[in-house]
Order: sequence, then structure tokens, then C-alpha cells
Amino acid sequence: MIAQDDDVFGDGVNVAARLEGLADPGGVCISRAARDQVRDKFDYPLQDLGEVEVKNISRPVWVFKVLLDGSPPAAISRPSRKLLGRASAALVIIGLLIGGSLLWWHQAGPTDPADAMLALSDKPSIAVLPFDNLSADAEQEYFSDGVTEDIITDLSKISGLFVIAPNSAFTYKGQAMNVRQVAADLGVRYVLQGSVRRTDEKIRITTQLIDAATEEHLWAERYDRDVTDVFAVQSEVARQVARALSVTLKANENERLYQKYTTNIDAYDVFLQARRTVDVPSRDNILRGEKLFEQVIELDPNFAGGYAGLAFNLSVQVRFQYTDTPSTHLLRALEFARKAIELDRDFAWGHIALGGVYVASGDADAAVDAVYQALILEPNGYEANLFMGFYLQFAGDAASAVDYLLIAKRLSPVETYRDVSFLALAQFMNRNYEEVVRLWTKTSIRPRGQAKIFLAATYSLLDRPEEAAALVEQYLETDPGFNLTEWRYLETWKSEENRTRMYEAAKAAGVPEFPREN
Repeated sequence: MIAQDDDVFGDGVNVAARLEGLADPGGVCISRAARDQVRDKFDYPLQDLGEVEVKNISRPVWVFKVLLDGSPPAAISRPSRKLLGRASAALVIIGLLIGGSLLWWHQAGPTDPADAMLALSDKPSIAVLPFDNLSADAEQEYFSDGVTEDIITDLSKISGLFVIAPNSAFTYKGQAMNVRQVAADLGVRYVLQGSVRRTDEKIRITTQLIDAATEEHLWAERYDRDVTDVFAVQSEVARQVARALSVTLKANENERLYQKYTTNIDAYDVFLQARRTVDVPSRDNILRGEKLFEQVIELDPNFAGGYAGLAFNLSVQVRFQYTDTPSTHLLRALEFARKAIELDRDFAWGHIALGGVYVASGDADAAVDAVYQALILEPNGYEANLFMGFYLQFAGDAASAVDYLLIAKRLSPVETYRDVSFLALAQFMNRNYEEVVRLWTKTSIRPRGQAKIFLAATYSLLDRPEEAAALVEQYLETDPGFNLTEWRYLETWKSEENRTRMYEAAKAAGVPEFPREN
């Protein structure tokens, strides 16, 4: 969507207008992407109307009718491996759910979206700032960071809260913070701060919940426990925050909060180190991460995290051609992802990892179906929304992909390399080439690795051959054997048109089509 002066326009508005025309007088119809966001948040049943061709929208819209009279629908389709969220979301509805309105819009003209104010959510909104490491051992920093991240994850399971993602919260790590300014920067009302001290087999965790508008302390607590009780403490903190903000937990949410993924603190330690290692997916980091996830499994064979991490790691190796045995890697990855889900169906990363395996295998529809389960578990989850967007663009639904990526962006306002690269790729598939360039040039974040090929292809389609050629030259200096016929990444897109468009644009930019002769 685009905001300019007092007008709002773009694909989301166009879809909403067409859906209005499909509704009965006084009735409401919503797209599937909107359905995914509202299904657990109101009591009206929905009638699945299937895919509908609508004017001026290039792809069919999957439509649901809201049954305002409360009557049961004639038939409601269960989630399948068809696309979940076929059309651009009706962003007015989604905006009300996640932020009052999505005020992080792509602005027209010279205005930089980074300057736009973030709206407060109509739900209690909170940022959990990195807990201070007060342990004598500085190497315990990863442990205090893990406690912070797990509290954020637990809070994200509560549908009545709006929770900022870890990667935005962690930009304030080690800084002297003004709570009111942090809240304004992230678009939240409440801030949770704390500290962690670990000594041998004991931990002390302190927390305080602050209303940033008044700087009033709403709740504070200190927990002195055995280190193996850290998981129970994290869940208790999330529950107390919800209580302090007068948020009622649904029965399944309360159960998920107190679910322990592992009771083995050593496995938990190594898992945190592994996740930190693979945050930047260079070849070396991914290979080191593989060893760490294998160690997690050795320490606790019943912890889903080790299997999910290893499955996702192996699928990344296939997508980025870090392995000479892709078929073997994919078989192992699928086995590990299924094992993770078998051990713990409520571990959201297991479903995201399974989606990653399906994408690397060329089955993008199955990937979307898998990550949809993660969205059910963590409706406010940054990564669940992020990977839904990432997988949707491979499945051929770039418009909805952009919608989900913008939801993830609102959940994590501070941009990361992954945020930009995912959104730029979706915008390429959405044929919004100028926006691709803007994403890669508006901040200090610049394309690395194969993202240079994607941007070079974009410049080629914009008839900017010099800039395209310069990027290709840069990339080939680091990967001189790269060529399009052996580029496995192309196989991840379901649509032949999308594969061909990327191939031809990269070829026009100067990427070699065939391997060089020795």
C-alpha cells in the first residue's frame, strides 16, 4: 500500500474494493490472507467461496464471506497445500489487528518511510529489551540473550498482545536507553526490562514492566531459581506481563506458555549458540551451525530444536549450493524436520524448517502449508510472518508475500539484511522493480552474495545496463564459476514465468549462461 497526502492506494486497496463488490448488501468479504489473520480473533463463521477472478487483479482472489448472522457455513475447507493467502490482504483489516493501521507504508515521492511515525497497536504493545548479563562470566552473554528471546517468543504466542521481534529489540543492546524514546521508535506502549545472573547451577532473573507513556512501573519481580527452572521462569514472566496488561489468555495459549521444549540446560546452551552462529548464513557459519545442532541432538534426543535447526540448516546448504550432494541433504533435512514435528507439534520452528525443506525441494505450495501451522502457533511471531511472505513469493503469490513481509516489518521495525533481501525478492516477483532498487539503496544495507544477481537482474529490466554489469562483475570476482544453467536457486520458484523472467534478466545483465570452458 502507498500513502500520499490524505490518500491510500495500492494493491491492498484494489483488492479490498473488489471484495466489497462481491459482498451482499451490508455484508463483508475478506481475502484468504486476511482470513489467516482474523480466524482466531472473532466469533463469526466464514464461508469459503473459493477462488474468484476480479477486475484489474492479475491473479484470482481466494474469498471468504463473513457470516454476520452467525449461521454455520455450508462448507469450510480445511487448510490444504493450495496457497494460503492468494490475494493481497485487505490491509485495512490486518492493520486493525496488528497496529491500528499499517503506518509503515511505502511512501510515494521523496518522503522516506523511515520517517513515518509508527502507530500504536489497538492491542497492548510491548518491546522486551535485551536483559543485562550480570554474570561474572562474560561468555554467559548468549544465555541472557536467549532468555530475552524466549520471553519474546512466549509473549508472541498470546494473540491479545502485539510484540516487537528480537532483532529490533536487540539493536538497543548495550546502550543507555530512554524508555520513552525506545517506545516511540518501535511503536509500542510498554517496555519490559530485566537482568540475568548465572552462577554455577543457580540463576537470578529480575524483570520490570514499564508504561512508557507515564514511565510508571506496572509490575516487577525477582526470581531466584535453579538454572534448570529457567524455562518455567520465562513462561511465568510472559503470563505475569499478560496479567499486568489485562490480557486474557486463551486455554491453548496458557498451555503453550508452560510447555518446556527441553529440560536439558546443556542442550539449551548449545542450541542458543547454534542459532546465533547461523543468523548470518555464510558457508562457514552454516557448516559450524550444522555441527552445533548435531551436538544439541546428542545432548537431548527429545528436544525438537536440534532437529528443526539441522533440517533448516541442511535446506539452506542446498539453496545456496553449499553442498555437492543436494539430494542426500534434502532427504536428511526432511527426516529431521518431520522428527522435530513428531517430537513437538507446538514448536513453531519445526514447521518453518519443514517449509524450508519443501522450498529447497521445489514444492513451494507445501512450504506455505507448513509455515501456516507456525502462524497458528505464533500469530504475532515475526519469523512466522516473515517466512510466510518468503515462501509465498516462491509459490507464485508475490502480492500476498509483500503483505506478510510488511506485517513482519511492523513487528520488527529495525531493518535487517534478511528483512530487506526477502522483501526485495518479493517485490521483484511482484514486478515492482523501482521498489527493489529503493530497498537496496535507501539504507546502509547493501546486497551480498547472490542478492547482487537479483539486483543486477532488476537493473537490467529497468534498462540500466551499466549498474547491472557492475554488480555482476563484483559477484563473479567471488564466484567465478557461477552460471545460470547450474543455478539451483531458480528451481525454487513454482512459476515457469517467474523462473524465465529471472533467468533472462540475469542473462541480459551479463551473468554467464553456461559454465566456462577450462
